[in-house]
Amino acid sequence: MQLDRVVSVMGNTIQHGHSSNRAYLLKLGGSPDIAARSLSDIAVAEGYSKVIAKVPETMLDAFTAQSFEEEARVPDMYAHKGDGVFVARYFEPERRNEILETTFESVRALAEEKANNISKRLPEGYTITTLKKNDIPEMINVFQQVFKKYPFPVHDAAFIEQTMLEETYYFGVHFREQLVAVSSAEVDASMGNAEMTDFATLPPHRGNGLASCLLTEMESYMRTMGIKTAYTIARAVSPGMNITFARAGYRYCGRLPNNTCIAEGIESMNVWSKAL
Repeated sequence: MQLDRVVSVMGNTIQHGHSSNRAYLLKLGGSPDIAARSLSDIAVAEGYSKVIAKVPETMLDAFTAQSFEEEARVPDMYAHKGDGVFVARYFEPERRNEILETTFESVRALAEEKANNISKRLPEGYTITTLKKNDIPEMINVFQQVFKKYPFPVHDAAFIEQTMLEETYYFGVHFREQLVAVSSAEVDASMGNAEMTDFATLPPHRGNGLASCLLTEMESYMRTMGIKTAYTIARAVSPGMNITFARAGYRYCGRLPNNTCIAEGIESMNVWSKAL
């Protein structure tokens, strides 16, 4: 599997690679005009068919002026700067087309029907903890069994260790001292938000509501840190995680068409968010 690269261009953090066939502005740290232009330049140079950016709404005009369009909006994502907006530009028109659009809408409707239902309690014999450096080998074992393809190198110990130093907090469920489920919160403390992500449960332990239990624990931890907004980017075709977030009180914010290489190929992703 070819791994994406993460680069800094004039203070802007950009992830790009041929697996997802895109460039993605992870964090805006410099001029929005330069960030938008840099994304497009990378796409042309590498032959990518899509670029996407996650930016404060106050910076939206700089991107729409360069042919970007809004795809999702997270309320109050950025402290003192308002909503967070996912904007995209396509270099191949057919990439916009979603052949499973009807399925995506059905999954969303199913999830919203179950919104705010009581989440499951942690079953007997399971425990939740935060994960540290010494847990990395077991974390990789879980990720390797769950993710055939993934947009980040979660099979790489050095990558996970580095993210632990950069405001990513990992959580795990153990059963009889074996790590059986993992998740993470990618925190932007300065902006008061966190992305709830990397949910992975070993097949024999699925169906026990472990993702819901992890999410509850993650939210509690984020509140102690002063995080005000949590959001996630979930596979639009997968009922499980969309239901998990809807049950926990998350609200649908939009869909990113044909956005991320995960599971069997490039998939559309739903964005959900919640005020903590």
